[in-house]
Amino acid sequence: MKYKYTTALLCSVTLTQVGAQTLPTRPLLAPMVEVTRPLDRISQPLIKKPLLGPFALSRLPTLEETLTEPLTVLPDKLTLPGIGGVEVVEVKLADGWRAIEREWVMLSDADGIKILKQHAISMTQQKSYPALDLYLVKFVVPESLDSRAALTALLPAEVAISLDRNHVFQNQSEPNNKLLSQTDTQTLSSPMCSQDLSIGMVDTGIQFQHPAFAQSKIISKNLVDIASIAPLNHGTAVASVLVGSGQHFSALVPNATLYAAAVFYKQSEFAQGATMLNVVDGLNWLAEERVQVINMSLAGPDNRILALVIERLIAKGTIIVAAAGNEGPAAPPMYPSAYASVISVSATDDENQIYRWANQGDEIDFVALGVNVYTAHSKGKEARETGTSIASPLVAALAACLSLQHEPQTIQHELIKRSIDLGATGKDPVFGYGLLHRPNN
Repeated sequence: MKYKYTTALLCSVTLTQVGAQTLPTRPLLAPMVEVTRPLDRISQPLIKKPLLGPFALSRLPTLEETLTEPLTVLPDKLTLPGIGGVEVVEVKLADGWRAIEREWVMLSDADGIKILKQHAISMTQQKSYPALDLYLVKFVVPESLDSRAALTALLPAEVAISLDRNHVFQNQSEPNNKLLSQTDTQTLSSPMCSQDLSIGMVDTGIQFQHPAFAQSKIISKNLVDIASIAPLNHGTAVASVLVGSGQHFSALVPNATLYAAAVFYKQSEFAQGATMLNVVDGLNWLAEERVQVINMSLAGPDNRILALVIERLIAKGTIIVAAAGNEGPAAPPMYPSAYASVISVSATDDENQIYRWANQGDEIDFVALGVNVYTAHSKGKEARETGTSIASPLVAALAACLSLQHEPQTIQHELIKRSIDLGATGKDPVFGYGLLHRPNN
């Protein structure tokens, strides 16, 4: 197990934050050492602290206290248990994204299917999505045909244009949620609105037994087709921001009915993945339930099937809010947040400074508090979570409240009217149109 860690002087001071400089993109493999002092002042002596007395071995910090952020680095090939005993292999592609090995998806077309069968390509699933007006075909290709160029050369142009891999998407909050101590102070705020409404989320499962959900109205559906232990922490945290209440936090929309599509499987102790098709399954179910506002605290590559699904949902009046991603300011756009019709949300801290690992770019629409946010923890406790995943539900909640009185096509304009411009005047690639916050926050 590898960890990104902070360097500590034993019995002295722990150095935990990058100084005046911002790294251009998030390192995925190498651990980093973080410091609180600006880099141009590192040569100055540290403030003298009083010497500490002898200590007993029993007072040494625990491993959990010392190692602050487990890395989510995954092997290039990951074998997972599938439904019915069939193994599923997830691989890292040449472009750095992840997908199910040699698995492709396209719109159903009789001529296209006939051509694939002529090349001994196995059709593994043909599925109708009535709420999306789609019929999709999933198939597995031999290694010689495992590229867009090779498949495009075989298929009719009108079919090939919809062709894409069954990519894997990740959730967008930090894996090192920090359990609260008795010294944490209460920071309850007013809800976005108190009306009855429906709101959806596509995420991991939820720990329904958590006390934070004792009064919550949640309808959930598990759409995972990989037989791994269902991850719960991320979905529990996001759901608690929306409809949960605890000692340190209160719901954004306390009287809402939350429709929660569980689409993630466990990749490791610190990482979860969701196949593109499972995400589509979740969106189709939410469309069947006529949920108008959907939060997607997940991100991954541009995918033609997912783009088509989102386009059709938004054409039907659905409002989709998505996390911008946590790969750093120089990272490429991440999807679905980078689709033009999706409301993209980045994260700030409680001093309105941008989260250092937040993606930046012209696709950013708004920012919201997403650093050290109080949430429910899947182990029955409360914790602080960080990431664009935690900022996104705040904007989704506000959009859901606004949708009670405004048409879907005007929601973004209404959000702009309520935002506080930060950074450069007007829309900018760091803060978008500006900050959205809850009342009394």
